[in-house]
Amino acid sequence: MSKITTNIKNFLTHPYLTLFSRVAVGGVFLFAGIAKFNHTGALIADVFQYHILSDTLATAYARALPTVEIVLGVFLVLGILQRVTASLAGLLCLSFLIAKILAYAWGLDVHICSCFGPAVPLHANYTLALNFVMLALVIQIIFHRGEFLSLDGLFSRIIKSKKSAKD
Repeated sequence: MSKITTNIKNFLTHPYLTLFSRVAVGGVFLFAGIAKFNHTGALIADVFQYHILSDTLATAYARALPTVEIVLGVFLVLGILQRVTASLAGLLCLSFLIAKILAYAWGLDVHICSCFGPAVPLHANYTLALNFVMLALVIQIIFHRGEFLSLDGLFSRIIKSKKSAKD
């Protein structure tokens, strides 16, 4: 392996990068979920404007989204079930990306995204870029589940110490 490849691998698997990725993605999801939590009616209307889901599915998606974002955010920040949580967060980011790309392709008038509810109205272009960055960070978490400052790591050490005590 070349020195450049080794340096890239070391960077991508560094515990601080994984911690940063978890806190960044988790923080964004946590903020987004909290910001939208009491604005379900507006969120339902925003999901309808993409014309992707049926009315029933759009309503269910919009009602569940803030809670799902909060749970994923907390789990990522705390480092709980990191690969599963990051995978679910990645699917959610992918759903946002697909919705925005389809809106652009279909020429829909969706310029302001309600990603952060009324707290931070963002132009859809910025949220498109944000979702690509978050997807990249999620992929880093999935491929390098770091145990640094995570509850997964703590639980893993406890289990290992109990196993070694039994042997």
